[in-house]
Amino acid sequence: MQRKSLWGSYKALSPKTRVTLGVSGMIFATAGMYLADLIEQQKPATEIEKLQLEMLSPIVVVDHQSKK
Repeated sequence: MQRKSLWGSYKALSPKTRVTLGVSGMIFATAGMYLADLIEQQKPATEIEKLQLEMLSPIVVVDHQSKK
């Protein structure tokens, strides 16, 4: 018996099941974004947390020389 790839297993599902999976994923992602915003409003980041975040992902400017 040959194992199916993930894409092959997905394509083997009925169209209704694939639509249900897609819509469920979109609902899950939307709920996650909404809840993240809600939690951020209820408990905003402190100045120390903002500085720690800035240290983790600093802004780096790169100058490119034009090609002539």
